[in-house]
Amino acid sequence: MSRRERREREEREEKERKKREKEEKKRAKLEEKLYKKRQKDKENNKKKASKTNSHKKNTSSNKNKNNQKQKNKSKSKNKKPNFIIKFLKTFLKIILILILIICLIAGILIGYLGVKTNWNKSEMLKLFAKETTLLLTGQTEEDLEKLKPIYCLVMGVSKDIDVSLTDTIMVCAYYPKTQQASILSIPRDTFIGNSIYTATGTDKVNSVYAAHGNDPEATLKEVEELTGLEINNYALIDTDALVNLVDEIGGVYFDVPIDMKYDSKKQDLHINLKKGYQLIDGNKAEQLLRFRKNNDGTGYSAEYGSDDYGRMRTQREFITETIKQTLKLKNVTKLNDLVKLCFENVDTNLDVNEVLKYVPAAVEFDISNIKSLALPGASERIGPSSLWFFLHNEEETEQIIDEMFLFNEKNEGNVSIAPEDLTIQILNGSGEEYVSEDIKNKLINKGYNIVDIKSTTITKKSKLINRTDKPEEFSEEISDMLDDIELRKGQPNDYSIDYTIIVGQDMV
Repeated sequence: MSRRERREREEREEKERKKREKEEKKRAKLEEKLYKKRQKDKENNKKKASKTNSHKKNTSSNKNKNNQKQKNKSKSKNKKPNFIIKFLKTFLKIILILILIICLIAGILIGYLGVKTNWNKSEMLKLFAKETTLLLTGQTEEDLEKLKPIYCLVMGVSKDIDVSLTDTIMVCAYYPKTQQASILSIPRDTFIGNSIYTATGTDKVNSVYAAHGNDPEATLKEVEELTGLEINNYALIDTDALVNLVDEIGGVYFDVPIDMKYDSKKQDLHINLKKGYQLIDGNKAEQLLRFRKNNDGTGYSAEYGSDDYGRMRTQREFITETIKQTLKLKNVTKLNDLVKLCFENVDTNLDVNEVLKYVPAAVEFDISNIKSLALPGASERIGPSSLWFFLHNEEETEQIIDEMFLFNEKNEGNVSIAPEDLTIQILNGSGEEYVSEDIKNKLINKGYNIVDIKSTTITKKSKLINRTDKPEEFSEEISDMLDDIELRKGQPNDYSIDYTIIVGQDMV
């Protein structure tokens, strides 16, 4: 057999094999289909048999059911359910329940406030504001008792010429325990130089900020030296910040003392205010606080306070009204946001979290407790260029500082202070650990609060440093407990430290 014949035979065999396979598949599918049909027929026969039996048994009962269905259908045709009415009834019930719950809570709250304040309406509002802000700041009454007096130098920056000048300078203080506040205006032309005979424009307090590269700390140090106060904090407010803050509380109602009309292209300043009680928005606030003289040269009257004295009085009174109206009930729930807004728009070294702690105490503040004065002294022409300066009276300044600030500080110090209210730091310079532990145990047994204890460089003599002017009785008691160690007055080294005890080798 040739190769060609062999190949042809193989092809024929392959075709026959494929044909057989195809026929087998068709036969398998047919058998499967017949099998399924037989199974289905069996199931149908069973169902028919069961239906026949059950039909015979339930013929009478089915007739009764059919009759009942016909009756129900006829009834349902006459009475269709109104789903809208059902929904409204359910909704009104929920609303009624909510109203009852709100009334119950309001009744309990009003009762609590009434009992606490003997049903005095204004006191009830204050207490409500206080409780609300305590909740918002996450504080308690005990936290408020620990608040210290807070001091701040407030400076308003103007750009009347090519440099930035702090033409508004005020020392502000708040005493939370006695609910008092003080505002002392520092005239912008106050002399802070060394000699009146060589005085130049840079010897004015309002030029210090620009002269030190726009550094508010420089002005702060000059005012501390001028007043003898440890102010520590500053807040620098520019025009945009002032506008934003006043607008945020919806404006401030204020009695403008005189008609104010002034225009300056150089300063891009246009003032146009009419005398009288009116709502001052942010834009008008800028005009009010920057006003000095009218276009015709007239200004504040001598009775009100001429020139800068009148300007400073207006500034103090406007700030007082701003505080008063900020603390109204309508603003209570957003006081936290107002404080944060201040920090976003004001250059300050204050800590926003520390300031927020004062909000619940501040809502109880009575605006009549603000003491407001200007630095005492007189204006004179001095120096080789015969420039106008304000020369403060040192003796009267000392008296005013004592009356407005130190007096309040002493009162703060005497408000129900107990040993546990004081914070004490122990620095062990003896070289022996047991010494500081013994001192710590003695003080704790007497009720004192030890907040910090650590080692320091070796010291021969022990000292007790009073850092916050607490009453002498506590200094003397602690000194007696520690064998009459040396007493000293020191600067605050931490916001929460009242006393520092330096343990020396003389206690070993």
